[in-house]
Amino acid sequence: MSEPIRVVVVGLGPIGLECVRAVLGDEGLLLVAAVDSAAAIAGRDLGELTAHGTSGLRVVPGLSDGLDATPEVAVLCTSSRLAVLEASVTQCVSRGAAVVSTCEELAEPWGESPEVARRLDAAARAGGVAVLGTGINPGFVMDRWPAVLAQACVRVEHVHVTRVVDASRRRGPLQVKVGSGLLPAEFHEGVAAGRLGHVGLAASARLCARALGISGARVSETIAPVVVTRDDPRGNLPEGCVAGVRQRALAHVDDRELVRLDLEMSMYAPDPHDRVVLRSDPPVDVRVAGGYHGDRGTIGTVLSGIRRVRAFAPGLRTAID
Repeated sequence: MSEPIRVVVVGLGPIGLECVRAVLGDEGLLLVAAVDSAAAIAGRDLGELTAHGTSGLRVVPGLSDGLDATPEVAVLCTSSRLAVLEASVTQCVSRGAAVVSTCEELAEPWGESPEVARRLDAAARAGGVAVLGTGINPGFVMDRWPAVLAQACVRVEHVHVTRVVDASRRRGPLQVKVGSGLLPAEFHEGVAAGRLGHVGLAASARLCARALGISGARVSETIAPVVVTRDDPRGNLPEGCVAGVRQRALAHVDDRELVRLDLEMSMYAPDPHDRVVLRSDPPVDVRVAGGYHGDRGTIGTVLSGIRRVRAFAPGLRTAID
């Protein structure tokens, strides 16, 4: 039996702690360190945070401390924003640790942050390791899944993915991120300030286009609130307040639409589901009733990434790779 993969998890919020639990429960993985700088977490026994009693492994406050444990893979669950994550990724790869991250902007950074992408790609190549941004969305439902379905088609003319998420069944931070309980004016202020809305939908559209062999696609994105109405009551939310968000990303070449991604994440959303419709030969229409669970699905994609990232060629990689 081969030696388990040595893993450090950085960022012990809800997703980071779930990653820790999953790594601890996988015989093929060995958690060698956990990192979080928050005063309420650093120094505590990891078993206390995961409700597993005493583990003997204490949370260290700095990334350097975690890398001193010589992990082969660093799992970064600290930010959705690439600008925040860049220094941590660079530090990991310089120490020879491959990176798997839930950072949405890392899923396909070439379109929106080409200079950062080039720097990270060069740093990873110099370190001889790969860097992968993954998750359920982006990373699977609205990009990798339709790409896999398209592999059995002779040709694909158009991709339409719909994802409807009942945010009332998700963790608190996501409910805040979709603007639940705000007034519409407050929602639009939050969107303008970059605090609200799903990060990564445009990245998924670019990944879809790439998977279809399309280069030079132009991607546009829109966002709007889901507002509670008398005809569409949402739990205990009052009429006129925001229940969540609707976003759309489109990928065009010239005037031809090739990819359409429709996402709704709202409290008590009726009929949550994931659906992929390919206008293709043969035609494809696949629907997952209830949809993939966002948090558990994210953990699954991270575990898959940990097992595979060391086999990737050095550099910045994507879920399509």
